[in-house]
Amino acid sequence: MKYISITEAAQKWGMSDRRIRYLCTAGRVDGAIKLGWTWTIPSDAPRPTDGRHMRKYRNTDIRPGTVDVDYLKKLQDHFHPDTSLKESKAYQKIILRSFVSLMAIAGEKVSERDVRAVYSGKIVPSMPLELHLIILNFRSLMLSLVDMTDQWNLKDMKNVYVRLMQGIDDIAASSFRSGLSRFPARETHVKVPDDMEGAVLLYETQWRRMHGLVSASLLYAEILRIEPYEEYSGLFAYLILAGELLRNGILPPCFEPDSIDEEKAAFSLAIKQGNYSLFTSYVERAVHSSYKEIENV
Repeated sequence: MKYISITEAAQKWGMSDRRIRYLCTAGRVDGAIKLGWTWTIPSDAPRPTDGRHMRKYRNTDIRPGTVDVDYLKKLQDHFHPDTSLKESKAYQKIILRSFVSLMAIAGEKVSERDVRAVYSGKIVPSMPLELHLIILNFRSLMLSLVDMTDQWNLKDMKNVYVRLMQGIDDIAASSFRSGLSRFPARETHVKVPDDMEGAVLLYETQWRRMHGLVSASLLYAEILRIEPYEEYSGLFAYLILAGELLRNGILPPCFEPDSIDEEKAAFSLAIKQGNYSLFTSYVERAVHSSYKEIENV
């Protein structure tokens, strides 16, 4: 395969060297490889979509909601997530309950007992192999996200899904699904890769400057709205949510199976009216539940 330099790619695509370098770092140039201090790009790599053009499609009237910062600060002062979380039985319970809830939202019933059995290294005969792998991969990712310190970029997000699908679909997992986003923004239908770039751009330029719980909630809702993958997009969205919270020193939310209807209602309001207040509050209360779990163990 023939490779070209940043400068050659910039000339070919009509972009600046600086922009190409940024897109490579963000994982938006297919096949780009970093060699030392520079990048090399496959000569046949498609021109990357510049997420900046997506601004016109976004709902500029988004109301992100508010957070009880003082109360959350007290919870954080009482328990700050660190590497000890990986050995916490309470954190394992948060992972387990959230997994069961997320699967239920997707229309798949999985019992806590079966998930706990898989965690302990057992085979559940009634459960397909794929589900065994998803359970273990999801837990592995939740443990690794405890160490997260950097903000998300598109490349790292894609790697999360690749790891989630490890042993299940190692080829298709490297790309977003084709087609349009599940729910359009402002009645505008956008292709999944373009919509994901637009969402990440908003996160990079606006949301990450908000309170960590708000930025995480907006990112979570956007990924649910777009549904970037054919399978397990809900689990993927939760993992991105968890990573954003953990890097801000906040525990991931403990979603409960009986909260499914509440999430669906809050999500519907968010995507239809741009009002994320209820959705952010829903995530906030689930975060409070996580601190209670940690405190009780």
